Amino acid sequence: KADADRAHEALEEEFNDAAARHNEANAARNKLELERERRQGERKRFENNVANARDAIETTTQTAAKRREDIETAKREIVAVREAIEQAESDLRLLAEEKNAMSEEERRVEGEAKAIAEEIGVIERKIDAEREEKERRNNERHAAEMRLNEIDMIVRNLVERVEDKYERKLEVAEYEDEDQYDFDARKEEIHELERKINNLGPVNTLAYDEFAEEKERLDFLSGQREDLLNSEKDLIATIEEINEQAQKIFRDTFEDIRENFVKIFRSLFNPGDEADLKLEEGVDPLEARVEIIAKPKGKRPTSIELLSGGEKTLTAIALLFAIYLVKPSPFCILDEIDAPLDDANIDRFTKILREFSENTQFIVVTHNKRTMEAADALYGVTMQEEGASKLVSVKFDEDFELVG
Repeated sequence: KADADRAHEALEEEFNDAAARHNEANAARNKLELERERRQGERKRFENNVANARDAIETTTQTAAKRREDIETAKREIVAVREAIEQAESDLRLLAEEKNAMSEEERRVEGEAKAIAEEIGVIERKIDAEREEKERRNNERHAAEMRLNEIDMIVRNLVERVEDKYERKLEVAEYEDEDQYDFDARKEEIHELERKINNLGPVNTLAYDEFAEEKERLDFLSGQREDLLNSEKDLIATIEEINEQAQKIFRDTFEDIRENFVKIFRSLFNPGDEADLKLEEGVDPLEARVEIIAKPKGKRPTSIELLSGGEKTLTAIALLFAIYLVKPSPFCILDEIDAPLDDANIDRFTKILREFSENTQFIVVTHNKRTMEAADALYGVTMQEEGASKLVSVKFDEDFELVG
């Protein structure tokens, strides 16, 4: 048994050695397999690199050939460009010579133009002086003609007065002894006769006819004055009637607007809020100032200016729709009226729009999303392509429901 145990142990040791050698052989074989796989991968990469290098060489060869062709083309173009440059330089020299010649010609022409301008200035000054002299002579001639006409009129008036006064026809007479005629003595004699006639006192034989004419004119003017006074009374009465009617219509309309304003204001705010419109007392209603009273719940402002921006906007909307109710129309356009409103006030605004839209179609210009949500249709402008605007419209189905 001892021998068998020793043999068994020897066999186990031999088996363990064989297993160790087997493991070493497997490890070496695995290592060799890995090395083989690595070498095959390197070989494959090398072959790929060689193929890529060959392709690169072929591409480079083709590129080099193309570059050589480009170089030849560029050389030909350079020769053509140089020839064009030489031709351009030649043309430029010719143009420079022409420019110099034209500059000389321009300076010469400018000198001649300057001399001509000086001559024209001298001639114009002479013309102005002659024109002024002509105008002065025309004025003198006109004044002389006016004076001559005035003297002629005075003479005609004197002749008419003398003929009317003395009932004698005056004629221009010529006398042979005109040079020896004593005009001063005759003038003195005429003055003496006029003095004697004046001492006799005035005798107006046409007084009755003149009185009848003046009386007829007075009666006509009195009738005209009476017509004017009656027209003035009628006009004043008509104006008073118009003012009374206008005041009555204004008061009735104002009361209607006031009632509508209170109702709409409370629907936009709270039922217990205070709102009113008051006219200035002691003043013509057509010229009186209108005071807007708006006191939301929890606030007692002394002036509408103390309200917030949204409250002011809602108050203005209430007044706008109160006026609109008095004389509605089938269409109404509101431009950015909801800009100062927050979401809660937007809901109130869209609610009143929905109520009024039963009889009126509203077009609202807005950028507010909540206002857009309450609309039946949206219209906008988009620019899908640069510089090309396009109108887009969207109509909402009444049966559409938002699924959360």
